[in-house]
Amino acid sequence: MKPERTSIQRWFQKGMLLGIGGAVLIVANLAMPYAAAAETLYSYINEQGTPVLTDDYNSIPERYRAKVKTTERSVSPPAQITPLGTIHHTVTSWGKKITGAIPSFAPEISGLSPAQSKILTSAGVIGFFCVIAMYLSRSQVIRFLSLWILILTGIVTPVLLYTAEGGANDVMKVKATDAAKKQQDRLQQVP
Repeated sequence: MKPERTSIQRWFQKGMLLGIGGAVLIVANLAMPYAAAAETLYSYINEQGTPVLTDDYNSIPERYRAKVKTTERSVSPPAQITPLGTIHHTVTSWGKKITGAIPSFAPEISGLSPAQSKILTSAGVIGFFCVIAMYLSRSQVIRFLSLWILILTGIVTPVLLYTAEGGANDVMKVKATDAAKKQQDRLQQVP
């Protein structure tokens, strides 16, 4: 004969199933491939010696069509439309709200920006209180909630560190902007 499950065990199982189902849905949504569009760009130099770039072949005068250089460029959907862009915006705004609400008690951690130091310190404090609550509480509900907060903190902290001011996301943006400027300069110098 099976022992009857308590209501806490049933709630725990339902919470686990809900959490796993939600995680599967989020991963499936992020992993869905998006149609990549390609755009053809045409470049030529006009009679004044100015490089001209266009995406409409019919707009090129007949006398320049023999010297046209064709470039294929993939076009990705705007970040505001994609789920990843929406998630990035949401996480970034959460990070700014959290770090703005915390006084500057966070120590300067070498190799991290001040915003990243605040995030890491806050995550450590949250983790500390969750572990204490898990071990000192007799209530299963408090233990369960502490565990979930601890897990969520472990998932969200690296994302916040990446998107924080002075984080890897900012470094990548600067590098991408520099590369785009260099590419634009090279296109303008085409003879």
